[in-house]
Amino acid sequence: MTTKYNVTIGIPVYNDELYIAKSLQSALDQDFQGEIEILIINDCSTDSTLNVIKEVSHAHQQGLNVHIINLPQNIGVGAVRNLIIDNAKGDYLYFLDSDDYITSNCISRLYEEAKKSDAEVVYGSIQTVTVEGETLNTGQHFLVQPELQLLHEDGLASYAFQNTHAHLRDYMVNILFDLRFVIKHQLRYPNLRFHEDVIFSADLVPLVSRAILLSDITYFYVIKSNSLSNYQGRNNIQLEEIANFFKLYTYIKEKNKSLKDKPYYEARCARSMAQMLFIVCGALKNRRIISPPLTNRMIKAAMKHPASLKEIMHFKHHKLINSMYYIIGSLPSNLSVITINIIARFKHLI
Repeated sequence: MTTKYNVTIGIPVYNDELYIAKSLQSALDQDFQGEIEILIINDCSTDSTLNVIKEVSHAHQQGLNVHIINLPQNIGVGAVRNLIIDNAKGDYLYFLDSDDYITSNCISRLYEEAKKSDAEVVYGSIQTVTVEGETLNTGQHFLVQPELQLLHEDGLASYAFQNTHAHLRDYMVNILFDLRFVIKHQLRYPNLRFHEDVIFSADLVPLVSRAILLSDITYFYVIKSNSLSNYQGRNNIQLEEIANFFKLYTYIKEKNKSLKDKPYYEARCARSMAQMLFIVCGALKNRRIISPPLTNRMIKAAMKHPASLKEIMHFKHHKLINSMYYIIGSLPSNLSVITINIIARFKHLI
């Protein structure tokens, strides 16, 4: 007989021997009065991660609720999270990264709100910390949410895209999902090894009609210097890596085309173009170490606006900024890159 849990905490792991003990211990130490499954998928770790997991589990009274799936070959975090969705036995699903950790009341706090409001998603707030546990201020104010109940169609998306600034994080950790909602909408992670959360969030947010945002800090996000998105200290960047970033954010831009009837469409267009501009500026900043060379044509293609100029001229909001992005993507490629460089230097992005 299959055991049914109230919540599944899904943890993808790969060579996390230095961090997984603290992460897993925080999941085991929850004060939640219901049943929690901790589903760990070991993505073919080659260090002692698995041994650490077994030691921590065996020493804890809730250790029997830790379920481990060992993969025969490395498939990447996006595919691993899809396996967690497929194998979770809880009514609700919560993703925890193996190098982060959560407060003891994390699940009880989010679950209480989910049940009370029949919410599809409940967002907790995040505190960034160093590896040593010291509090960091990254300037990402959207990590701490206001107390909000967004219990109507387009409520979450309209909040997220109320203007061109970020109000809702793309990280899919520290969110309690109604698993039925995830399965109903066939939400999946892309087969990417970085920024897979961004695609999942882009697909998720427009579908949500019942969301709760909490100001409570329930998650500690550990900032390390070797992030996949960090180019610092590198002598060479493969063009394929840059192309994959362009492809990812192009997907988000193209997603806008299916949302033309939504009240947040114009702001989302501007926001997605701002995201792409940030990625392009990062590539230009490191252009001399990209191999093979990054061409102006690739940059111009990345900056193509998802809307037509005629459509933008009928925008009621954010017409000017969307027009600017449209022009950048329509100029000859060399002029497009010159314009981006000017903007980037003005914004101190290069």
